[in-house]
Amino acid sequence: MTETRKIILTGTHLTPAIEFINQLKTDPEIDWEIYYLGRLFNSSISREPSIESTIIPKIGIKFYGINCGKFDRRWLPNTIKGLPQIYLGFKQAHRLIKKIKPHLVVSFGGYVSVPVIIAAATQKIVSLTHEQTQTLSLATKINALFCRYVALSFPLKTNSDKYLVTGNLLRREIFNSHSKKFEREKFNLKKFPLLFFTAGNQGSHHLNLILKNLLPDLSLKYTIIHQCGQKDYPFFKKLASKYPNYLAINYIDGSDIGWVFHHCRVIISRAGANTIQEIEALKLFSIIIPLPISQQDEQLKNALWLQKKSPQSTIIIKDADITEEKLTKAIKILVSKKRKSTIKSASPNLRLLKLIKRL
Repeated sequence: MTETRKIILTGTHLTPAIEFINQLKTDPEIDWEIYYLGRLFNSSISREPSIESTIIPKIGIKFYGINCGKFDRRWLPNTIKGLPQIYLGFKQAHRLIKKIKPHLVVSFGGYVSVPVIIAAATQKIVSLTHEQTQTLSLATKINALFCRYVALSFPLKTNSDKYLVTGNLLRREIFNSHSKKFEREKFNLKKFPLLFFTAGNQGSHHLNLILKNLLPDLSLKYTIIHQCGQKDYPFFKKLASKYPNYLAINYIDGSDIGWVFHHCRVIISRAGANTIQEIEALKLFSIIIPLPISQQDEQLKNALWLQKKSPQSTIIIKDADITEEKLTKAIKILVSKKRKSTIKSASPNLRLLKLIKRL
């Protein structure tokens, strides 16, 4: 008889979290009852629904929203202002954990995970946090004080046996080259090579504006799929009617992302840990524009890691140096190169799943 266990997932790094959910759903040994505790809104001052609050329910997982504050290391008054919400987030997490009674809690980072992990510790619930990047975030550093293990994507020098390298969880969907959504578009990719603009799930207003100015020229030469984020989507959706080779989309889900990666000649992107590792796994041509205010210069480190792995396929442009002319030149350089067919199927990374079974 299959064992049943309850598990709570939390955090804002949605890509590895979704892959982990897929692994839990297909686990032949344990029937996992999965719950997700995430943000209600994109930030403590925003009323826009968070990406996890819209995506997680769509994949059949029970979602509970927490309206909590965060520690702002750049501006202390914001932290002080957010203290009541931080306390509120802890109370909400404590109440939900007491109600669900999980066997364990797994965090995928972000400020929303901190009250969940602490609340679990106060109820003596075993927890684990997973770090996707090459540096430990503030949330991970705090969570590590209360977790049994910290699962790392990259090796980290430490004297503690609490830190274990399990690697990152790449989406298995990136190896699937089919998409009903995009195949209906009937793009002419032989005549107009595909460029994929993305700055992560929430987009980048700064990069979106640069693309906006380039669209009249680029759309005459290329097919463009633009993941612009939820906030800018209404504007770019209207703009799309002017350019027949341009498609704006607020978010590309797992069932379609493999098609985009398989067919794109160049990806223009920020340097989030998951995106960078997916680009490297698929050997894509990429123009990387690291987010300049990322913690501990994390995104620049990610970009340099990718460039070291794939020096002939990677161009890095610092955000402060980006111009329309530089971006156009970089696109031309990479499009002129011949891309080899490198997308293959890959076995999922099950090391994190194996680890939690020991808890």
